[in-house]
Amino acid sequence: MLKFFLALRYLKKKKIVLLSIVALAISTALLVTVASLFTAFIDAVESSASSYLGDIVVEPPARFSHSDKFVGKLNADKSISAATVVLSTNGLIHLGSGNVKAVSVWGIDLASRSEVTDLKNNLLSQKSSASVPQFTVNSNDPDAIPAFIAIGLLAEPNGQTDEYDMSAVNTNINKPAVITTGSFESQTDTDAKASAPRSRSAKINISDILFTSVYEIDQRFVFMPIDSLAAVLKTGMEKPADIVHIKCAAGFDAAQVVETVGQIWSDFATETLNWPHFYIANTEIKTAVSKQSEYTTELRKQMGVLLVIFGIISAGIIVLVFCIFYMIVTTKQKDLAVIKSIGGSSASAASIFLIFGLLIGVIGSSAGLAIGYLVTHNVNTIERWIQICLGLKLWSSSIYMFNRIPSQFDWYWALWFFGLSILASVIGALLPAVSAARTFPAKILRYE
Repeated sequence: MLKFFLALRYLKKKKIVLLSIVALAISTALLVTVASLFTAFIDAVESSASSYLGDIVVEPPARFSHSDKFVGKLNADKSISAATVVLSTNGLIHLGSGNVKAVSVWGIDLASRSEVTDLKNNLLSQKSSASVPQFTVNSNDPDAIPAFIAIGLLAEPNGQTDEYDMSAVNTNINKPAVITTGSFESQTDTDAKASAPRSRSAKINISDILFTSVYEIDQRFVFMPIDSLAAVLKTGMEKPADIVHIKCAAGFDAAQVVETVGQIWSDFATETLNWPHFYIANTEIKTAVSKQSEYTTELRKQMGVLLVIFGIISAGIIVLVFCIFYMIVTTKQKDLAVIKSIGGSSASAASIFLIFGLLIGVIGSSAGLAIGYLVTHNVNTIERWIQICLGLKLWSSSIYMFNRIPSQFDWYWALWFFGLSILASVIGALLPAVSAARTFPAKILRYE
């Protein structure tokens, strides 16, 4: 109890100790904030992929027919909750005089896609509806194909805030547009002209607006009914598709279900499509998370490099604590001599400074943890104030993918750095504690 009392007394009386507490708090906050923001960004990349691709993605080397049969085989497996197909193409969208943009056009089945992905929550006008999303046909032009248009094709975000003027964006619903794409009309060996690429155009009606907060999708995607796009492309196939997105059943890991999907695809491609083995082997079947792995792996490497650099800088705390504690030991030789002269052991003298270091570690690390938590959760507000006060925009969705900084606090890294910071403080106090233990009371008190 006396040791703890003396440690608290030194903590209160020695103002210089505040320097080590502040340094410890800043370094802990820095490491926790960097780790949390990087981890939140990586998680956002992976979760956004799952939200619009499902859990597993099947990409054959070529467009295939009878996609409805393949989906039926997938849905029959207990490890798969739902599956949906995509017919994809590239083209141009004409939104008005002189307003032509490149787009990626996906033909989708709304019912099955709503089961696999979070499409409904990404639609501006139908997200609050209780029913399944629908492609609404414009009564003024029933021949136009209803379509969902990405928000970035209709408006530009504010250069300062990265936010869209939603009132202006919503005025585009039910407006007409024209999609132009290319296709091969037929795949016959006898008609060379039929296999030449042909331009295809179709009138569309903007049924709803797609807003995912993922820059790449919000700038170039158009969704329309898969049967309508197949009719425009005139593929000559029955139920054509290019991509399959799959959602796993509850309790099944996507990485394990990949093997099952591969077997189902192999059987389907062999029996129904009559594809050769080497063509089937070139089909890419991956989890949505693994499709982003090349990018997220690089992000994790960058996070590791930053943490090592900041960790080396933060290691200076050990030196700082050592210097402060050594100075205290030097100036408190009389106190230590008195403790040892009344029967205190060398271990007792040393433990005073180890407890002292532990208290500083707990206080400084706790303060750093709190600062890191506040900074992480309010990073978008901080970024906004920096922009207002300094005119410096730190975050842009066109560069960093998302229109807001992912701000989820990572408790795993936080607790690791909390413990390491306390350990660093105790290590800094270790040598001064040894010096205190070696104090000779007779030598010190002889001149007192």
